[in-house]
Amino acid sequence: MRTVFLLLLFVNLAFLGWTYYARSIGSQGERMLAQQLDPEKVRLVSRDEAARLAQSRLPACAEWGPIAPADVARAEEALTGILPGAKVEQVTRSESSGWWVYIPPLASRQAANQRVAELRRAGITDLFVVPDDAKLRNAISLGVFRSEDAAKSHFEAVRKRGVRDVELVERERNARVYLQVKSVPPPLRKRMAELKSAFLGSEVQDCLAEPTP
Repeated sequence: MRTVFLLLLFVNLAFLGWTYYARSIGSQGERMLAQQLDPEKVRLVSRDEAARLAQSRLPACAEWGPIAPADVARAEEALTGILPGAKVEQVTRSESSGWWVYIPPLASRQAANQRVAELRRAGITDLFVVPDDAKLRNAISLGVFRSEDAAKSHFEAVRKRGVRDVELVERERNARVYLQVKSVPPPLRKRMAELKSAFLGSEVQDCLAEPTP
């Protein structure tokens, strides 16, 4: 009788152990299944695309400028001060200093003043007579613009007021220098941006053209 009791006890314990084990395995399987990637969201990429994705995670090439040629040495010194050991590349571009809407020089200052009065009656008030330029004396300036689009828009607006002798020209082009540094991490790029206050008109942006190796 004792032997039968012990045998039943052993069977019950074995059954309970197996039940616990089975439940444990099932829960673990469910957790593993839940952690699996959604196969519908898995996308295979080519080697070139993988390289582009990896490259996109690298710090970008940063460009600072424009810098006047006379200030380049000072700007490079300031830049290497926050990026010690960095390779700084110079890129020089010829850029327009602006676009000018104007009326060509008149025969005399009196003629220019009469023309100004006519323009004011036509509703054009933002103007002045060029006083002392040897080539443009007595011309009438109607506005200088940084962009060609803005200048063209003003030019057309003046013509709509009946002014037919107005002209639009590009002012002289100047050499502007941009400083480029590859692989600039965001914290140092932020410090680069802080330098622009000492160089008016300069900005920090992604490189427009990669520096030559």
